Amino acid sequence: MRRWLAIVNPAAGLARANRRLVRRLACEWGEHFEILHTACPGDAARLAREAAGYEGLLAVGGDGTIAEVLGGMDLPRQSLALLPAGHGNCLARDLGIGSPQLAFDALGRECTTLLDLMRVCIEFRDGRHEERLAASTVALGYVAEVVALGRRRFAGLGGLAYTAAALLTCVQRRELRLGAGGTLAPRRLTNLVINNTAHLANFRAFHDARLDDGRLDVLEAAYSWGRQMLHNAAILAGSRRFGPAALWQAPVVAIESALPARLMVDGEVLEEVSRVTLECLPGVLRWRGAVG
Repeated sequence: MRRWLAIVNPAAGLARANRRLVRRLACEWGEHFEILHTACPGDAARLAREAAGYEGLLAVGGDGTIAEVLGGMDLPRQSLALLPAGHGNCLARDLGIGSPQLAFDALGRECTTLLDLMRVCIEFRDGRHEERLAASTVALGYVAEVVALGRRRFAGLGGLAYTAAALLTCVQRRELRLGAGGTLAPRRLTNLVINNTAHLANFRAFHDARLDDGRLDVLEAAYSWGRQMLHNAAILAGSRRFGPAALWQAPVVAIESALPARLMVDGEVLEEVSRVTLECLPGVLRWRGAVG
């Protein structure tokens, strides 16, 4: 294994558990990794952009840290490894490395696996445009509100932050226009989730999703609070009962919001969003490890 750069987000997840991961990394893999810590949002992307001399990058953090690293790394040339340290860790769970031990085991494997990513093109209310890569989840409505509340009030609960927030988040119907890249049809939804992974935070919500199928998985829901709780409970139990109003797949998805909306992209919450276009990018990420 040639020299890699480990990009550590010390603000991800629980601070004590994060520090234990970094100490173990330095002790067991110090000869293979240079370890750098982020100091503020955007730092992971900057460090990745400056890492042209490394064979690969190790993201130590949650899905938001991974998304930043993806935005700065050289995808055609570099590989990515993961040490999950966030609240949801969707991508790591899909890859079977949801625990620190499994993630450290994966570092010792020489093989790489090709994974899909999402290109997310965002238009804001003020006319600004932004493009970014995402590996796991883009959401508008209930899930975006859960993430915002979990980060604001329950960050100290670690992996239970989103579970607590899910119980206290109100549902609200929103006027949207939605389609698979062509004609957009009106929708009145409380929750819209577009996933690349089977996991949504701690839960397996998209049972048929794959990281290498070239398609995005779309969940539409229009629930009361009680119906949303039944859906949450079914997901926790691993059941498909009380499923969403619609669940479909497409390589491209476009969304327009009648009113500026809160959008969640791999754990980062963006405000005042008017339009989003998502495109699946098949097999553009080389992950160091083997699924299953």
